[in-house]
Amino acid sequence: MALGDTQGSKRTSRGAVMIKVAVSAEMVYQLVGSNMSSPQTAELNAAARASTIKKWVDLTNLEASAWTLFLCLLDGTLWPLVGGGLALGGMVMKYKYAIQSGLNNGGPPTEKYDAPNRTRQRAL
Repeated sequence: MALGDTQGSKRTSRGAVMIKVAVSAEMVYQLVGSNMSSPQTAELNAAARASTIKKWVDLTNLEASAWTLFLCLLDGTLWPLVGGGLALGGMVMKYKYAIQSGLNNGGPPTEKYDAPNRTRQRAL
């Protein structure tokens, strides 16, 4: 008998809960990563793009919330909400801080904009 099997089904049940929480958290991180630029880039470019960044933050948060609720329905428990909620809460705080910090403190942007037509160019 393996060391982890000494508690029988109770141990297996806790393992299943652990996997549900971890999978839900990973799903939220993947959604955020696939739909948005990093918080550092958001902070550096906030002066020019704060409203656009906020729009995509809100849309991604809505999508992540819907997926987490869907997993709760499939699983029949609220355990996916633990992982998804913690991950989503962390990402919301990071982007909110990044945008506010960028607007308050500025910093060297990663992009340049031409004044007449606001054409975006990568900063060198």
